[in-house]
Amino acid sequence: MHFLLLSSDLMLMSAAQGAADRHGATVGVAGSAADAVARCAADGVALVAIDLRLPALDVAEAVAQLRAAAPAAKILAGGPHVQRDSLAAAVAAGCDEVVTRGQFEGRLDALVAALAR
Repeated sequence: MHFLLLSSDLMLMSAAQGAADRHGATVGVAGSAADAVARCAADGVALVAIDLRLPALDVAEAVAQLRAAAPAAKILAGGPHVQRDSLAAAVAAGCDEVVTRGQFEGRLDALVAALAR
């Protein structure tokens, strides 16, 4: 199973790699929505994890393009609990799951485990 992290955060990259290693998956990292869409189309991903703190991210546009490139992929988005507008925008954009930053790594690990079976 291959999944993609859309983030520029080194700690999230480390957590994503850890989840991949624990569950026999592979992970790619994209630093922009355009890069993520291109990778989804080329790599066939089962999951896209979006860091809502990514600068200049238009989550509605990104999710629409990701859905077009990888219609079957689950989309998890996470951001700080104090950034309610970002979390609400991710829900409105149609992400499968939207969680706070504190929940993000745990949900990412659980989704990777479930999809890697």
